[in-house]
Amino acid sequence: MKRFFIFLIVFLIANNSSFAKIENKIIAKIGDKIITNFDIRNEINTILAISNKNINNEDINILRNLAFVSLKKQMIRKTEIEKYKINSYNKKDLDSYVLNLEKNLSLPSSLKDHFKKYNANYESFIRKLVVDIKWNNLIYSLYKKQLDVDELLIKAELQKEISEKREIIEFNLSEIVIEKPKETLIQEIYASINKDGFEKTASLRSNSLSAPKGGKIGWVSSSSISNLYLSEIQKLKPGQITPPINNINNTVIIKLNDKRITKSNNLDLVKIENNIIKKKKEEKLNVFSNSHYLNLEKLTFIEINE
Repeated sequence: MKRFFIFLIVFLIANNSSFAKIENKIIAKIGDKIITNFDIRNEINTILAISNKNINNEDINILRNLAFVSLKKQMIRKTEIEKYKINSYNKKDLDSYVLNLEKNLSLPSSLKDHFKKYNANYESFIRKLVVDIKWNNLIYSLYKKQLDVDELLIKAELQKEISEKREIIEFNLSEIVIEKPKETLIQEIYASINKDGFEKTASLRSNSLSAPKGGKIGWVSSSSISNLYLSEIQKLKPGQITPPINNINNTVIIKLNDKRITKSNNLDLVKIENNIIKKKKEEKLNVFSNSHYLNLEKLTFIEINE
């Protein structure tokens, strides 16, 4: 099959003043699925609801492109899920996702009521979350044999660090992960962090498994952090963020929320070891997820109807 790459133009939808009056029409085909004007409008309303802010003329073009990219990713993922017949998912994961989002937004009522204020389709959002959860299940099933980490090596390195320093340095971190970003997108992310805060930006823009929690990773031992990240994190004071850190398939921005040093006699080694192992497996899963999606995107027929 031939591949067609037609880049989205910001004028796919009518300008903001006539936004509510546009008729429904197909504006893009993603494989065997379609994106309509109404889909874009609802996705923009959903993005605004998640970020808990009102629309303005400065953001409309950015929001249009964000909405298109989000819908494109959802459709490509859904096609792959259908291919592998992934039908089941853990409802507890869905409920946890929604509860975390409600907490991050500090909502006085339910997320469903919050969506009504933005005229966003809550049921459509839930279906999108289900696709995300099924996608994670699929990636895990495909790559679980490659998620193994050397637990003995981790324990040996941890013991060595304790014996040399008699203490463990831990960082409380948050992250934003962006797939293959252009420089303009990086600038938009930092502008959003300055304007709306790191947590809201992560919930809206991050491709990491931590996005529903506002990008929060939590307490991480310095032993579990790769040198690429650790060298930048060590330069930070609490509340500061790193410059963009580039990997093969993505760019990462890390925020240092807090830092603590625990003496060896107060350490829960089993808990620390388990956290290190869990973090390393999550990092691998993120890499496989991004790589698998990017390969699918390259093979997907994408057509834009201007």
